[in-house]
Amino acid sequence: MAFNLALKSKTAEASFSISRDNLARFINAVRSIIPKKTTIQILKYVRIAYKDNGGFIRVSDTECYADLWLDGIRGNGEIDLAIEYPALENMLAKAPRSSGMLLVEREGNSLTFKDNTIVCGKFAGVPGKDCPTYALIARPKEVQIPIGKDSDYVSKYISHLCIDDDQYTALNRVLVEIDGDSYGFSATDRHALVYTKYIDEPKHRYAIPPRAFKAMANYDAEATLCVNDDSFMLYSPLFHVYGPHKGGCYPDFHKLIFRDGFDHEHKVNVKALRDELNRLSNLVPHTKEHDYCPIMLTYDSEYLGAKPVPDDYEFDKGGIKMDAMQLLELMKRFDDNSPVVFKSAGNISRPTVWTDGKATTLFMPMR
Repeated sequence: MAFNLALKSKTAEASFSISRDNLARFINAVRSIIPKKTTIQILKYVRIAYKDNGGFIRVSDTECYADLWLDGIRGNGEIDLAIEYPALENMLAKAPRSSGMLLVEREGNSLTFKDNTIVCGKFAGVPGKDCPTYALIARPKEVQIPIGKDSDYVSKYISHLCIDDDQYTALNRVLVEIDGDSYGFSATDRHALVYTKYIDEPKHRYAIPPRAFKAMANYDAEATLCVNDDSFMLYSPLFHVYGPHKGGCYPDFHKLIFRDGFDHEHKVNVKALRDELNRLSNLVPHTKEHDYCPIMLTYDSEYLGAKPVPDDYEFDKGGIKMDAMQLLELMKRFDDNSPVVFKSAGNISRPTVWTDGKATTLFMPMR
């Protein structure tokens, strides 16, 4: 089951075959990289390049590049054309699972999908050279760590704390710390910090866009993290995500060491607390000055709960003021039966810790 991509003009003709499943898998993977809002229209295009039994299908937002490699696929001629991502997605949706043909006509840079003689759609394109490029000649070799399925893990557990901030661009990065074969991931928004493994004195530190991990997780392949002085790549045999990294550009907040002294520790009923936070987030409006929904965590010997913060409440060991929306995002990563533990020093000036044995999240209580 394959598409035949053919280029027709007065002077040249090219074609190659790619399975529908491989194309669908690629489209699903790169949704996190295609910008939803951008003034640079070319970033919404997918580049298709093929020549001499090799090539790639690529998307990019200039920070991440994702390639589906076409090496070893039989074909002839040359293609280098870019079409809008929605066009390729719609084309795939129309394509019958049994057979199909994509025809690319150089004249006018248009791409038409046909099944036998039925035309399913014609889509405008641009020359592939108009798409952004990044000079990554070979796979980075300074550090190569097989992280397996951890890209999925980072996408689910770590990336939710990364935020878009034009002033603090390092906050929209996942920090990777490496010491030999040991590695850990962390992220922070300056109010909360999540990490998987504390590396006391890392030999390498890299700040990598979370979209790279999300794309690899969506592609559902085991990955090797490859890094050198200025580039990163999440590598699998057919699908690569790569681009420039920010080196050690990252807030020092990640260096907080979690010491003893938490005099309150409770096991959490994830489903009960998630349901309560959902209910409260609808009842308690966000403040006009800040985009948060203040709630108070309370606890007894058996139950950790949440309720709106009384205006005259003086914080003591009976409660901790937190952001319901941020805590709700944290609870989404836990399964209902996760053995989640909540720890607190009780005093508002001290942090609170959530852990499930996979990742640890530190919250600084709101004042």
